[in-house]
Amino acid sequence: MNSLFTIAVFVGLSLTILGQCNLENRSFCDTDVDVPKKVIVLEVVLFSFFLFSSLVAQGLKLTLNLLHSKEVDKAFQAHINLKALRLAWWAPPLAPSWAASFLSMALN
Repeated sequence: MNSLFTIAVFVGLSLTILGQCNLENRSFCDTDVDVPKKVIVLEVVLFSFFLFSSLVAQGLKLTLNLLHSKEVDKAFQAHINLKALRLAWWAPPLAPSWAASFLSMALN
């Protein structure tokens, strides 16, 4: 759903012409020049939060696989900082909530 919204926003912004008025010629409905720039920046930031969330989740999955590996070979052993692991558990649930806040700012 988010990717469809992002595509719609970028297509809509690419087809707009600066100084174009709305259909009813109401001046208070016209946007400023900096509005498309703000929307693009906020969309890029929210997409990066979603990518960060999936990257950290994949890293946690790899960490758990290395911790619980039954291989005794040195190549498959990992020395993992457990404090950093506990902190990393909060990144996947928090990043989408930050992304949702940037999405709401982009819609304003």
